[in-house]
Amino acid sequence: MKNPKTKISCILMFLFIGSISYSQTIIPNKLKSPKKLVSNNIDKKSVWVSGQWIDANDSYIWEEGYWVKKKPGYIFLPGYWKKIKDGWYWISGEWKKINLKEWNNTYS
Repeated sequence: MKNPKTKISCILMFLFIGSISYSQTIIPNKLKSPKKLVSNNIDKKSVWVSGQWIDANDSYIWEEGYWVKKKPGYIFLPGYWKKIKDGWYWISGEWKKINLKEWNNTYS
């Protein structure tokens, strides 16, 4: 980068990207999930995705769990409440790509 304008542009971009923060709704107490029975799965090609809290304009709403077709090579990690100094916030569930060796080392 011999061009000074390019160097300055890169520095400014780095500073701008580094200052971006993702805001989460923080609440004083974690919310309890509504009790719901999981319906029987008659399809062996599906997996239950647990219900979770959705961050919606400074509050949380509950999204019911549901059955979804399995994703080969992936597992669903359910969401959970994370405690911080100022309260609690929700970490959403997600699909995680795994390989069979990793699965056996972790879950056997």
